[in-house]
Amino acid sequence: MHARYLIVGWIMVIVPLLRAGQLLDRMIATVNGHAILQSDWEDELHYECFMSGRPLRDLTREDRRTVFERLIDQELLRAQMSSSDFKPANNDEIAREIDDLKQHYSQQHGGESWSAALSSYGITEAEVAAHVGMEVNSLRLVDARLRPSIQIDAAAIEDYYKKELLPKMSKGQQPSLEEASPKIRELLVQQKMNELLSAWLDSLRSQAQIQIIVSDLPAVKVSQ
Repeated sequence: MHARYLIVGWIMVIVPLLRAGQLLDRMIATVNGHAILQSDWEDELHYECFMSGRPLRDLTREDRRTVFERLIDQELLRAQMSSSDFKPANNDEIAREIDDLKQHYSQQHGGESWSAALSSYGITEAEVAAHVGMEVNSLRLVDARLRPSIQIDAAAIEDYYKKELLPKMSKGQQPSLEEASPKIRELLVQQKMNELLSAWLDSLRSQAQIQIIVSDLPAVKVSQ
């Protein structure tokens, strides 16, 4: 969440803060010249805790490092979305995702107030919409770029059916191979996409100019 100050008020506010040795916000990294701010990092941490139902105080150093790396990956993917062939989600699609998220939250938390939950994590509706929009568009980008290259043959589906699906189900509940094939195919596609995504992000990092600016961040994976 980025603070915006009126010109007159800004002078009155910033002087005592600087004297106290505090920073309103700071740039903690750049990715191809695009700044990642301390507030971006903190917002992502708050959203992460909200989505997982974890108290902020339980965040570990490793959690913070993982979220920081995710911000770098998000910026790399955001740059890929600027291509003319990418079709971003519209507001209605994002709104439907948020409605589904609210419904799921209500089911998981016994009807607990959504607004109260956001407030307890210091998150606004607008920030949720921004996060959800980025998630939806990232999934859309990854699907468009990676799915066409994936081929799952019948042998792989049958192998998963026999070795992974059937042993986990009682005989009375076992679907036929024909019935299970569509879901197994999609599962295998998703697994392959995860592998390809990791390789793609590594490639994007290797081509990017990534600079870590502050010295008090946990170590992050940055391509040389």
